[in-house]
Amino acid sequence: MIAADGSTPHVLTCWKDIANYMGKGVRTVQRWEQEFGLPVRRPLGSNKKAILARPSDLDAWVALRCGARSPIPLATNGNRQDAIVRLAALSANIETARQLHDSNRLLQNEFKSAMLSLRERIRTLRNYD
Repeated sequence: MIAADGSTPHVLTCWKDIANYMGKGVRTVQRWEQEFGLPVRRPLGSNKKAILARPSDLDAWVALRCGARSPIPLATNGNRQDAIVRLAALSANIETARQLHDSNRLLQNEFKSAMLSLRERIRTLRNYD
């Protein structure tokens, strides 16, 4: 899904938006979530139908899951073209690692925030007793 200003939104909020973003059908991305762990989230306390996904998480998942099937050999015969191909693959892998690191950091922050909120709710409930 593309926003009115031509940019990609920070969060996709339904299966249709996720499917459009990935260029697939709704059932396909739902199956990918169940079978392959497509990174979608469900807001706390909501029903199973409400979902959220970050385009950066989806991009990192695709890069990780859909990489080249055969690895580029490390040993070359000194061919400059081989070195360029290896460097491009390495750059792509580094970018994927950065995206995954950023996504992981966001998840850690969300988890910490949820834990703090949960602790506060527990304290509040204890005070009612």
